Parts: sequence; C-alpha cells; structure tokens
Amino acid sequence: MIILSYIMNQKNKTILKFTIFIILIAAIIYAVSFFGIKDYLTPSKIRESVLAFGPLAPFGFILIYNLGSILFLPGTILSIAGGAIFGATLGTVYVVIGATLGATLAFLISRYFARSFFEDIVEKKFPKIKEYDKKLEENGFMTVLFFRFIPIFPFNGLNFALGLTKVKVKDYFLATLVGIIPGTFAYVYLGSAIVEMNYTNIIYAIILIVLLSVSLKVYNSRKKR
Repeated sequence: MIILSYIMNQKNKTILKFTIFIILIAAIIYAVSFFGIKDYLTPSKIRESVLAFGPLAPFGFILIYNLGSILFLPGTILSIAGGAIFGATLGTVYVVIGATLGATLAFLISRYFARSFFEDIVEKKFPKIKEYDKKLEENGFMTVLFFRFIPIFPFNGLNFALGLTKVKVKDYFLATLVGIIPGTFAYVYLGSAIVEMNYTNIIYAIILIVLLSVSLKVYNSRKKR
C-alpha cells in the first residue's frame, strides 16, 4: 500500500508539473499577444530600449535577448537589431551570449516541469519514442549542433522541445553556443549593413542567410544518395 501510494503521488506530481508547464506556456503566448509586445519589436524601438541602459547597454541587450528566448519573441529581429546597435562583431558576440543563455534557461524550465511527464507517460505509451530519446542522449551534441546550424528550425520552439528529451545539459549548451554562430553572424551583419546603408554588404548578408537556409535540402539530397 505504501509503495502504491508513493507511485500514485509521484504520478500526480508529474501531471501537476506538466499542467503548470502548459499553463505557463499558454500564459506567455497570451501575454505577448494581449500586451502587444511584438509591436515594440522593431530595430529602432529595440535600439531605444537598449541604449536607455547607458554604459550597461550590452548587458541590457543580453537581458532582453535572454527574456525574448523564453517569451517566444522572434530572435531574427533581435539579432538584426543587435547588428544595428553594436555592429557586426560585437553584435554577434552579444547575440550569441544572450541567445545561448536564454535557450538554456528555456531548456531547463522544460526539463524541470515537463521531462518527467514525457518520460513516465509518453515514452511508456510509445516505446519507439523512447528509442529515439536514447539516441538523442548518445548523440546530443551533434544533433543539437545540426538543428542550430540551420536557421530554418524554430529556435524558441526547439529550446522547450529539447528540454523534454535526454539531451545532456552540457551538450545542449555547447552545441547551441557553437551552432548559432553562423546564423547569428548573418542576421547581425545584415542589421549592421542596413544601418550603414551598405547595399553590397546587405546583399552578402542575404546570400549567406539563403545559403544557410538551403543547406538542409543539400544535406538531405546528399544523404539520399
């Protein structure tokens, strides 16, 4: 009876945590929509908000990007704004730091609130998913690196989705840190070029973004061969 009671309590706890997680995600999406937060996501308005931090502008930008990763705000706009504010080099550094920290925080939130539900209920019902989860644990770094390198995968969605899996925190953090550098540089470089009205650099940035985006199709075609 004691063991049965313990199992039931654990299951209830798992369901409760997952319910809180779902409510939290729904609340974030609703709040972003209700308060019109996305209306303020223009490079000029982001620039004003960041520069309001004065000498601490880099930390302010990293904080905003950090929160943006949790609030499902489009990282593309934030990255372009980073280039417009700090230039291509520093902008890339600050975006990578902010995006990696925000992505890791979202990952940990998902891991704490929803991982047990995914493992105890979903994987038990669908054994095939458990096999894939095991492979993710063994090849976590390369898998996350692949997802991050190609910018067509939804960044914020992946943060929470990967938290459900067995991917190790260390592998997730390092793969995200390294994998987002090419895409980040492309968008930051675009933002920097737009501010400078350098049409040549704007074209270069767009070409780089397109090349990164189509790299998945190239990879899949070669894999089939």
